[in-house]
Amino acid sequence: MSDGMLNARIDPMWMHVLLRVREVRYGTLRTLAEAWGDSRQRVMDELDALAAVVSQGGEAWDAAVDDLEANLEFGEAEVELTHLDAYRLADELAAAATLTMSARREAAMAPEVIAFPHQHKHGEVA
Repeated sequence: MSDGMLNARIDPMWMHVLLRVREVRYGTLRTLAEAWGDSRQRVMDELDALAAVVSQGGEAWDAAVDDLEANLEFGEAEVELTHLDAYRLADELAAAATLTMSARREAAMAPEVIAFPHQHKHGEVA
């Protein structure tokens, strides 16, 4: 599933799994572009309202985002997956999750010994 549109990988510090869902961004930008085409002023007003609370964060930010989404008629931030894509993504998430330092730290504290893969001379993983 590592097609650039939807994938899971580990972050550079090996602490978190990064989930990339470009289809959500594409949908958001498409909706924004369509709204811009209909009324630039309306989009600017909505973005101004969002900008006014960006430093506040929290509930003010959440409410402004909700307002913008409703006023510009954004759809849900969802992605439809076939069963094959869902299995592939699940495999990528599981593989990335086991590589995080958090998972390794938990495993190190486990009462039973858990063997982790180690590298051989030429970077091959055993």
